[in-house]
Amino acid sequence: MSQRIGVLDALTAGLTQAIRRPWLLIIPVLVDLGLWLAPQLSIRVLTQRFLTVWETLVRTTYPPDQLAVMEEMLRTVQQALTEIGAQLNLIDVITGAWLGVPSTVAATQATRVTFISDVVLAPAGLSLNLPRVAAAPWRTPPIEITNGWALLLIVAGLWLAGQLLVALYLRWAAVSRPLEQRATMEGEDPWRGGRGFLGLAVRLTVFGLFLGIMIFVLRVPLGLAATLLFLSGNPVAGLLLALIGGITLWLLLWFLTSLFFVSETILLDRQPLWRGLLQSITLVRLNSLPTMGLVLVINLLMLGFRAVWGLIGNTPVGAIVAIVSNAYLATGMLLAVFVYYENLRSRWQAHTAGAANQQK
Repeated sequence: MSQRIGVLDALTAGLTQAIRRPWLLIIPVLVDLGLWLAPQLSIRVLTQRFLTVWETLVRTTYPPDQLAVMEEMLRTVQQALTEIGAQLNLIDVITGAWLGVPSTVAATQATRVTFISDVVLAPAGLSLNLPRVAAAPWRTPPIEITNGWALLLIVAGLWLAGQLLVALYLRWAAVSRPLEQRATMEGEDPWRGGRGFLGLAVRLTVFGLFLGIMIFVLRVPLGLAATLLFLSGNPVAGLLLALIGGITLWLLLWFLTSLFFVSETILLDRQPLWRGLLQSITLVRLNSLPTMGLVLVINLLMLGFRAVWGLIGNTPVGAIVAIVSNAYLATGMLLAVFVYYENLRSRWQAHTAGAANQQK
């Protein structure tokens, strides 16, 4: 049976492999430089239109006495949506992939290596307000998107482009692994060539959609409880929100950790999605504490260095250094996950083979 690889050993191996393969930084660096230099695609006007329609609908639906109670909530919602409309950049959608590289520029992103802070803690108001990389001084004024259909087309196009970039980045990282790691895989590589790459991209995209739907479903009770609290102001509703919030956070953490290695089962083991889901859940169940340790360490590293990138990114030179350094760190984390997963899989296969031999 293969010797267990610890979290620190896996991280060391991943960071060492990343520094020996600088070409893997090209895609994440170019994406972040594009976000940093490209003009903002703003939806400020569309947000204001939506707020006008929404406020009119609310004021015609509720009686004056109930509107008086809801006045503070209405102002809070208006202020929040106005700020979101002014700050949101549609180009950030290109980084909106679960398996993507965490961006130093994008304002909103939730990835596998940052999910504890961005998916689990942030919706509960437990995220940290960290400094961000300053905008490029050469950036041109925002481009305002004023048509709803154009908004949908832009979002869909950028999101699909992001999925293709992620598939290319992961594929490139997989074939760049040391020869002894690639030699453990048997059979012909189904992801080779244009058709194979498209098949890989489709599987990873479907997995990302599945995760997004499941995360939304898990958050629905929390949203309903928060709405009830806003509308009633009842202390009982506050207790209900705290209870549902705690359960939701635990379920999200368990669910996303259990599926942490699905992309590796697809990319490295060439498994179909359903079998990859089962294999990831099995591996994590048999190695729950070590896997949770890996997930926590990676998320803490990425969160801590997010603050570092914001501090050093106040100047153009500092921003470029932050972009390149973040690409290296994220690539090292990806390669570390590859190393850790392959060790888990080899020990699981050895254990399964040993158990089968004993039954003969």
